Order: sequence, then structure tokens, then C-alpha cells
Amino acid sequence: SDCAQSDALESMGSSETRRPLPGGLGQWVAAMGYVIGAVALLKAAKGIEWRPARRRREDVSKRSGEKAHHAAPPAGPTSLPAAARPSSSKPAAEKEPDELPFPEPMPKGDLTQSALRRYDGSNASLPILLAAKGVVYDVTRGRDFYGAVGAYNLFTGRDCSRALAKMSLDPKDVTEDVSDLTADERKVLDDWVVKFEAKYPVVGRVEF
Repeated sequence: SDCAQSDALESMGSSETRRPLPGGLGQWVAAMGYVIGAVALLKAAKGIEWRPARRRREDVSKRSGEKAHHAAPPAGPTSLPAAARPSSSKPAAEKEPDELPFPEPMPKGDLTQSALRRYDGSNASLPILLAAKGVVYDVTRGRDFYGAVGAYNLFTGRDCSRALAKMSLDPKDVTEDVSDLTADERKVLDDWVVKFEAKYPVVGRVEF
């Protein structure tokens, strides 16, 4: 009977060891196992330095900045402080003089051919005059074109109708003679007259 009781106790013990652990306790044991395994892995990886992501980003930015500093060309004048930069403007004494003032407008009145020749732009104190189809215009405001160094200075101080009609810079064409002009040339001359009347004051007429 003692043997029978001993066998029964052993069978009960073996059945107790095979009984699964309660649910909560089993999960806790499993979690502890994961923790212990993770600690073991961390201890094994002693050569790996762990740093927060923010610190890694700062290190990368620092290395990039150092590379850019070494690769940058020497600082030029544009990188200097404003007070240390060389001035690109000329001193007041070297600047171009202000544009000369315009002379007084030419008084209204007719002019002879000889009188008209005085106003050819050679004298900066006098107006600049020219005539087209016998009408005298004060073109002083256009002195960039009709002044002493202007491209059309040849036309000033006389009636230049023929040269205007032919679009000619030949001194032989600077005359009032339009007797042999073609219809197209007369149209060109009329266009010049319209331009002068719209832009420049009329002084008078030429007395031939």
C-alpha cells in the first residue's frame, strides 16, 4: 500500500509540472525573457556606440560645414564689410559734368538764309534751327541729333528739304530745291514735316 501511495504522489507531481502557467504569469515570464535577451545583446555589442538621432544629425551637419569651409574660394570684395569694400563710384571731381542748360527759345520771326546759318549748333549759347519746306523749326531740344556732334548736324542752319526727302547726308543735297523729287520722296519729306511740327516749335519762315 505504501508503494501504491508513493506511485500516486509521483504521478500527481509529474502532472503538476506539466500544467501550464496561468495566462498573466506566463506573459510576464515571456517578457522577462525578452528583456534578459536584449540586455545580453547590448552587452555583446560593446564596440557599437549608441547616440541619439539628434546628436547624429548635429555631427553630420558639423562635418558638412567643415567640408564646405575648406572647399570655399578665398573671400572676395563682396564678402567684405560694407565699410571696407572699395568704392566703385568716382569721386565728385571725376564725374561727368551735368548736361548744359538749353538756351532761351528762339523768338518768333522770319529769317534770311544768311541769318539762319548762325544757328547751326556750333555756338552752345544759341538755339539750333533748321528749315523744311521753307518753315523754320527750333530743334534745340533734339541737340543730341542736331547739335555740333549730332548725326544730323548737317541739316542745321539752312533749309534741308531735299536731303530730308532723299534721306541723304550728302552736303550737296542740303538745299531747299525739291523741284525734281519723286512722289515717294515728297511723301518722305511730308513725314519729316509732320514730325517736326509735333515735336519742335515753329520759329517762322525762310526769306529766300
